[in-house]
Amino acid sequence: MNSKIVYVSIIVFLAYLTSGEGMSLRGLGIDPRCRCVETESRRIGKYIESVLFFPASSHCKDTEIIATLKSTKQKICLDPAAEWVIKFIEKKSKSIKKT
Repeated sequence: MNSKIVYVSIIVFLAYLTSGEGMSLRGLGIDPRCRCVETESRRIGKYIESVLFFPASSHCKDTEIIATLKSTKQKICLDPAAEWVIKFIEKKSKSIKKT
């Protein structure tokens, strides 16, 4: 009877450790999947307040560009292959290097 309690205790303890390990990425501020499900390819450059750039990683094979709109503060994923997005990012990166 005591051996069954020990086995169950070990299994419960290992399950606890395993669940904590899976959650550790979120605790570190890392999302284990892509942030963008859909991307915007229409020209909205004049409405953009700020941009976050996330290069491809082991968690997401895609480069992700997330823009925050000026008026609504809504976050929108931009299509990194859209020509206007490429030019917009180049222009912003040049202005950052000058400052």
